[in-house]
Amino acid sequence: MKRIFTLPIFQSSNLLILTLLIPAALSAAPVLVEAYQEGTITLPSDKIDTVTVVELSFSVDTSCYVQFTAGEIFQLARLWLNLNGDDLHPCTREGGLGQTHSGLISYSYLLSSGNHSVTLKMAPLLIGYGANCQKAYLQALIFLPDTATAIAEQPTSDAEPRGNTPSLISSGPYVNIAGATELVDASGRVIENAIEDDKVYLSNLPTGTYFARNADRTVVKIVKVE
Repeated sequence: MKRIFTLPIFQSSNLLILTLLIPAALSAAPVLVEAYQEGTITLPSDKIDTVTVVELSFSVDTSCYVQFTAGEIFQLARLWLNLNGDDLHPCTREGGLGQTHSGLISYSYLLSSGNHSVTLKMAPLLIGYGANCQKAYLQALIFLPDTATAIAEQPTSDAEPRGNTPSLISSGPYVNIAGATELVDASGRVIENAIEDDKVYLSNLPTGTYFARNADRTVVKIVKVE
């Protein structure tokens, strides 16, 4: 993993502004992957612990630029991103007792090929006071190079998703969607055979918005831009 620069961003709004700061990425095909926190996470005042709020994992078959962004509503907590086991600092933090804050963290990286995992972590800010976090999201904006290195079948003439074909099982960029049972597009249409071993292969999807979900909630949102 090669780190090119770090751009921490903090603001009181939970509106996300995706700014493309890397000129070389403008010629690449961006894919936005987003995961959401389920429920509210609370750390008791008598415990000092670190927990994972939300997590994303994916694989790319060549080096590419990625912008990670996380937002959340929290009280008396420290929150930061962890990439492949390494903490990314600084972090969002709230110092006022009894106050609720929203935060935004953003980093841009050049990642090498392989599997990657990014998590939003939380720990108490003060000993003796409980911390909580809710409505958190975590995004990875992946700039896939125009030249594909994976073996892929040509798209069908009507540009419909084809699910995971055998030629893409062992190669090509994918997103892990553990816990999801189906993939649907923006119209609610179920994409048949799109999930293989808890993975969705991005090369199989035409441009559009997709939701990997189970019976209760959306696990991961995928937006593929031409």
